Amino acid sequence: MMTVQEAFDKYRQRLELSETERTDTIRRHNEVRDCIKAKFDIKRDFLTGSYARHTKTKPLKDVDIFFVLSDNEKKKWRDKAPSEILDAFQNCLADKYGNDAVDPGRRCATVEFDKNTKDEEGKVLSIDTVPAVELDDCYEIPDRHLGKWIKTDPEVHKQQSTDKNKALDGKWVPLVKMVKRWNRSADKPIKPAFLIEVMAHGLVDAPFTTYPSEVRRFFAAALDGITRAWPDPAGYGPPVSDQMTPELISKAVTALRAAETQAALAMRLEKEGKTGEALALWKKIMGRYFPTS
Repeated sequence: MMTVQEAFDKYRQRLELSETERTDTIRRHNEVRDCIKAKFDIKRDFLTGSYARHTKTKPLKDVDIFFVLSDNEKKKWRDKAPSEILDAFQNCLADKYGNDAVDPGRRCATVEFDKNTKDEEGKVLSIDTVPAVELDDCYEIPDRHLGKWIKTDPEVHKQQSTDKNKALDGKWVPLVKMVKRWNRSADKPIKPAFLIEVMAHGLVDAPFTTYPSEVRRFFAAALDGITRAWPDPAGYGPPVSDQMTPELISKAVTALRAAETQAALAMRLEKEGKTGEALALWKKIMGRYFPTS
C-alpha cells in the first residue's frame, strides 16, 4: 500500500495536464483567436488566467485569452457601455460556434465545447475571450456587472505567481491546484477560483513542510481569511473577493471547517498506522483524482 506522501505526489502528477490536453488547448485557443481576429483589429493577444500561471485544474474550463484592442478599436468601444464590446465578442463567437455554445460572462465572452459531454478527460471545455485596452501602466477590461471598465494587469499576476512558487521551491503551484480541485469537489464555495490563489499567496509561507500538512494549514488559515476582503494583487481592480456574498462566505466557512476537521483526522489516522483509512479520507476531502492505491 502506498503511503500518504506517495499518494499526494501521485495526486500532484494527476493534476498536471496531459499531452492530449496540451495539444487540444493549443488547437482550441488558436481557433478562437482566429475567430476574434477575423472580426476585430487586435494589437496583440495572449493567454492569461490560471492556465498561463500553471494553476489550472482539471477538467480544463475557462482558459483565458486576453485580446488587446488596436487604437482604432479602442476609440470605437472604450467610451461605450462595457456590455457592448462583450456582446460584440459574444456575437462573433456565436457566428462560428452557435448561440447555444456561447455564454455572456462578467468580463468575457465564453465559448463552450462539448457542452453536454460526460467524458471531460483530455478536453478543453471552455475558453474565455477577454477584450482589453492598453494604458501606459496597465490594461482596462469591461465589467458587465459594475457597468464600467476596470484596471487590471494579468502579467503582474503571473509574475507574482512565478515568484511565490520559486520562493517555495516549486511546491506552491501544486498546492494551489490541489486546493482548487478541493474547491471544485466541494461545489465551489470559494469564488472565483482566482481568490484561492490570492489567499494562498498571503497565507502560505516558507518553510514548506509536506503537501498534506500544508493543505490542512490552508484550510485552517482560510477559515479566518475567507471573511476578509482580498484586493487585486496588481493593485488596480476591484477586490478579488467581491463575489463572496454573506451566503457564500457562510457556505465557504462550513466547507473549510469540515475539510480542516477531516484533514486533521486523516493525519491522525496516518500516525496511528491506519494508512488505508487515511487515504480513503483524503480522497473524500480532495476528490476523485486523489489515489488510494
